[in-house]
Amino acid sequence: MTPGGRARLVGCGLVLATVALTACSEAVASDPPSPAPAASTTAASHLDARGQRYKESLTDAGIPPLPDDTIMALANGICGQLSRGTDEATILAHLTPMAQFASATSENGLTTEQVAQVYLDAAEANYC
Repeated sequence: MTPGGRARLVGCGLVLATVALTACSEAVASDPPSPAPAASTTAASHLDARGQRYKESLTDAGIPPLPDDTIMALANGICGQLSRGTDEATILAHLTPMAQFASATSENGLTTEQVAQVYLDAAEANYC
């Protein structure tokens, strides 16, 4: 893959991440706002220990590396949904666009469903 093609794929992945997190937010728009500010999903590219553990668990599972901002947005979105009682199937459905991108760019043959499950399980185990 050419460097330009890889950059386009990464850009598409970031767009998909935004769509997935927006879908998660819209799915519970009638819920009362959570006490956590939205700014936590736009943290500078600096991971705390939990974020680093989450990022490492994704990489260890064979998921292509993501920017730190995306890692934080993903983890905060998943944990926010879990804390509001959103069922696992709904969370996995919201993760599908981003998981499709990661599956397509992964060199280890993970399916979209497997990637989505890794995102969810790793967040529960390492971040929430």
